[in-house]
Amino acid sequence: MINPSKDAELQLLQATDPEAREVLLRIQNQRERLDGRRLAREQALALRRDATGGQHHPMAYGTLAERLISFGREHPLVCAGLVGAGLLLGPRKLIRMATIAMPIVMKLRRNH
Repeated sequence: MINPSKDAELQLLQATDPEAREVLLRIQNQRERLDGRRLAREQALALRRDATGGQHHPMAYGTLAERLISFGREHPLVCAGLVGAGLLLGPRKLIRMATIAMPIVMKLRRNH
């Protein structure tokens, strides 16, 4: 089956000057690389889903911000308690506690 968009791109490449052709080839390579990355990510997620037996763990995937937001939605009382404790402790003690806790958390993340 012939892809009309690929044929149009080929004709466009043949009709352009060498500098524009080089730019168009770089754009095409970047698109292919991004498509490959997207496919690899989808395959990895499918493999993880298959490994867990199809069970979906909403907090297991995503960026840290996404996981924190989902945790906040699932546990609003815990978040309210943490905010209240933070207000009672004050910024100086929170920063002091964070400087102690962050190296421990980072070490645990590396070992995980």
